[in-house]
Amino acid sequence: MTGLRLCVAGVGALGGTLAACLARGGASVSLIARGETLSRLRTQGLTLTESGTVFTCHPTVAERAAGPVDVLFLTVKSHQLSSLLPAVLPAIGRDTLIVPIINGVPWWMATDDTSPAFRTLPPLLDPTGQQASHLPTQQIAGSVAYAFSSSEAPGQIHSLRPMRLVLGLVAPDMSGRDSRLNILAALLNTCGIDASVTGGIHAEVWTKLVSNVASNPLSVITGATLGSMATDPATRAIVHATLDEAMAVGMACGISTLKPAEAICAMMAAAGPHQTSMLQDFRAGRFLETVAIGDALVALARALAVPTPVTDTLLGLVAFQRHSLPLKEQTS
Repeated sequence: MTGLRLCVAGVGALGGTLAACLARGGASVSLIARGETLSRLRTQGLTLTESGTVFTCHPTVAERAAGPVDVLFLTVKSHQLSSLLPAVLPAIGRDTLIVPIINGVPWWMATDDTSPAFRTLPPLLDPTGQQASHLPTQQIAGSVAYAFSSSEAPGQIHSLRPMRLVLGLVAPDMSGRDSRLNILAALLNTCGIDASVTGGIHAEVWTKLVSNVASNPLSVITGATLGSMATDPATRAIVHATLDEAMAVGMACGISTLKPAEAICAMMAAAGPHQTSMLQDFRAGRFLETVAIGDALVALARALAVPTPVTDTLLGLVAFQRHSLPLKEQTS
């Protein structure tokens, strides 16, 4: 076991699963949480139920980081990142590896040179510019998580299967971060997380985005699980059409090494009765991740003159659904 000091900021379903796995594997992990989640973690600890096994741990938890760590995982929703920054900035030292695990188009992709179209995104993804200012690109490891988790109460996490995590540096490696990323992946694997390192993190992010945009909005409209949407003939046709649109946008952006639609559909079908995170948020009355998952994709499509009629319709219907329920944004 390495001596890496790890911090997980945001202890919802995803962050809770990650933190519990790290603690269960013996890693040195601390947590940053807010509100009721912070209170519950201090009094009752963090509990992960996975494959019928229940594990409870009591890692150090605070509302604000005490000092620099080796690896900082950011596991809140994309729209919560800016408000989280004051709590995590003390954790970021000169050599800290920052691993944002978020859905949709990440803010760091809007700052690179993959495609000029990405330069249209900062007003959507980082309107105040705080993320670009305070989270150095050279220290960021892009990531894609596949975690079939849910949280019915703060600190109470249920996972259908082990988490998978793909990691890759955002900027060219200039100071040995590549080797540290491999060390981190090895540690994660020791803790029961299927972790790997890729040299093509943009394609991995886009493949997950494609999957999200084809499943999350449709799940809010239909109330269906991933498995149902990917196998029922009516919804499967919509999923395929949305996948085709999102992949066309990616190709126009110069991201060509994408998984075929059939492979993504098969992955969704294999998820079985899992509810998407957007459906979980909708049913709980929380804010939806439509900006990073949907609006950013549509903005790129407009900039590149790629038609997205099915995606546009789905996002419009989700907006209609969203207005029908009051929001009770939950901090984690």
